[in-house]
Amino acid sequence: MRITNPTIVTIVCFLLILCFKSETAQALEFEYAHATVITESGISIPVEVSDTPEKRSLGLGKRDMLQKDWGMLFVFQKRIPHHFWMKDMRFPIDIIWIDNHRIVEMAENIPPPEKDASPKVLKPSYPSNFVLEIEAGRAKTLGLRMGQKLRYQF
Repeated sequence: MRITNPTIVTIVCFLLILCFKSETAQALEFEYAHATVITESGISIPVEVSDTPEKRSLGLGKRDMLQKDWGMLFVFQKRIPHHFWMKDMRFPIDIIWIDNHRIVEMAENIPPPEKDASPKVLKPSYPSNFVLEIEAGRAKTLGLRMGQKLRYQF
């Protein structure tokens, strides 16, 4: 059987489409539990709960945006300074490190990496066991600041 150039082109195109679809579908392949983070002023932030190594590694990467007013809450067993990176991020975010219920560190308006650049790694100084990611600028809008307490409803 002779393989023609159009056949090879079709196969290559199919494989490229398949790779692209599997990459974008990866962000959707996990089922996330939902919870609510409540600020001191009583504002509720619905969140997806990222509670496995695989979910935490992917985070908000490979998504085009967050659902309006939503966030992602990373839950860790160990209270250590958890490093975060902006791998495969496509939009800017605010990152809030929380030790039990108290905000211990914040990084606001963190941009996604520029094309072909290494992703930025954020290294907090304080241990935490929760990290909240929300849309860029929302921490300021909500009046979040160091030392504030947050509540959770799982």
